[in-house]
Amino acid sequence: MVQATADDRPGPDAGDKRQEQPFTERRAVGRALSCWDRLRKTKEFPSRADCLEIFDEDLTNGVIVIEFTPQEEDDLIIECGPLFRDAYGRDPVGLAAKNVLPSATDRGLIFWRVAAEMRKPIADVGEFTNLHGENVLYRSVFLPISEDGKRITHLMAAFSYKTTH
Repeated sequence: MVQATADDRPGPDAGDKRQEQPFTERRAVGRALSCWDRLRKTKEFPSRADCLEIFDEDLTNGVIVIEFTPQEEDDLIIECGPLFRDAYGRDPVGLAAKNVLPSATDRGLIFWRVAAEMRKPIADVGEFTNLHGENVLYRSVFLPISEDGKRITHLMAAFSYKTTH
């Protein structure tokens, strides 16, 4: 959780004595990135278990885990929370990431591979039409993770969305 003091924000009454109050990032992408950064203080790259342990339930519900392989065609979605399943319109576990992720299918972009190769988080925002014909606006961040602490083995994406009519 990122902390801010009341002095950083205007109060309802300027005459009130200001006290320290916690600030919590509301967006899933920001919360996931904060958690990942905290985990990196103790090791170069957190593992999937590290991230799932520190993520709150809302973040865990929006998680997508991609197995990173030498070839883009072989990168598979191996875990998916209910939030992405609802947005996409079906369970994508076992499917190739390039055939599911909106930035890849709609724009030909492979943000998860860029995040892995750069060894840094990459954010993605956009829209797509899901399998139910609904227009979906989304935000996501791809976080490189490692099961051995050195080599990027997976990408964990935090995902949030809303549908529009």
